[in-house]
Amino acid sequence: MKFSKNFKFTVLVPALIVLAGIVVGIACGGMNLGIDFTGGTMMTIDIGQDFDSSIVRSAFVGQGFSDKDISVTVSGSGAEAQALVRFPDTNDADKENEIRANVEQEIKKTYADAAVASTERVGAVAGRELVLSAFTSVLIACALMLVYIWFRFELHFGVTAVAALIIDVTVMISMVTILRLQINSSFIAAVLTIVGYAINDTIVIFDRIRENNRIISRKEMTRAELADKSVKDTLPRTINTTITTLFTIVTLYVLGVNSIKEFALPIIIGLLAGNYTSIFIAPSLWGLWQDRTDAAKAAAKSGKAKAKKA
Repeated sequence: MKFSKNFKFTVLVPALIVLAGIVVGIACGGMNLGIDFTGGTMMTIDIGQDFDSSIVRSAFVGQGFSDKDISVTVSGSGAEAQALVRFPDTNDADKENEIRANVEQEIKKTYADAAVASTERVGAVAGRELVLSAFTSVLIACALMLVYIWFRFELHFGVTAVAALIIDVTVMISMVTILRLQINSSFIAAVLTIVGYAINDTIVIFDRIRENNRIISRKEMTRAELADKSVKDTLPRTINTTITTLFTIVTLYVLGVNSIKEFALPIIIGLLAGNYTSIFIAPSLWGLWQDRTDAAKAAAKSGKAKAKKA
């Protein structure tokens, strides 16, 4: 396959996904933000023994909440086991007290020692701080990766690798917007995971490009053609690694509880996006950029030679 020759078409795929995400986001009034970002109520329930979180979740669903609006976190174990439950704020003290009593009564049917320990409101400020921290973390990670790859390889490799990462994250955000998945702390964790994972395949291909670059001259092959050859050399490894990882993540998504699915699905999207950019975008971008750089240097050198003769 001539990856570089089809670069304009391959880069069009993520561009269309991002465009679709923007359109859906505008049409639906933005992304589907979860309680972590919109604020809500946090209820701590002492269970007194190890428990099934689905029992707690169903108690809240029975009060009229959507399953997607409920976040249940297990804390402690045995006699110290607690359920930390987040749900949308009702803005009604009487309604909240009613929910508290009904939920406690429902859970007691299964776990007799269950009791609501506390209820507090969680503001959206925490969500904004989480987004800012995540955004800062991604920027710092990308900057450090750029410096490291520049040091280990060269600047062209570093810039194209970071560009591919940015595309991966943008595609993840766009797909989550299109699918109307809830944006919460699990999604932020998924983004940070992909930033660390997706770079691996790109580095493997870049390492093969560097090896081939030492033994294949520019007269034999352009840098774009060399990039295509390097992708083909590493293609079985890249695909096998991605499929192996996908088996695990897809299994988690199929068999996991709702909170696991909220993390697994964005990871699946990010893995596919990372695999795509590692094969079709990053190497081709490097090759085309390198060829243009070489052409510009050759033209400048030729111009200087003509000037000296004149």
